[in-house]
Amino acid sequence: MKTTGKCPKCGSTEIYTNEKLSKRGERSILAVTSWVQVYVLNYVCLSCGYFEEYIEKLNEKELEKFKTEWNKINPH
Repeated sequence: MKTTGKCPKCGSTEIYTNEKLSKRGERSILAVTSWVQVYVLNYVCLSCGYFEEYIEKLNEKELEKFKTEWNKINPH
C-alpha cells in the first residue's frame, strides 16, 4: 500500500495515510527504548478496511537501538 497506492487485499486505490499530518496520540509513536521513540505511519484502505503500519525512516543510531533493545525473529 505504501509504495503502490493499492490495497493488497482488495485491489482498491482508496488508500489514505497520516504521513503528512502532525503526530498526535499514543498510536503515532513507538517506543524503542525509554529515551528513543519513532513515529508510526498508518495506511488504510477505505474500501475494505485493510490497515498497515510502518515506522518512519531511521538514522543509524536509532537502528542500533532497535538491534540492541528488541529481539530479532529467527525464521523456522
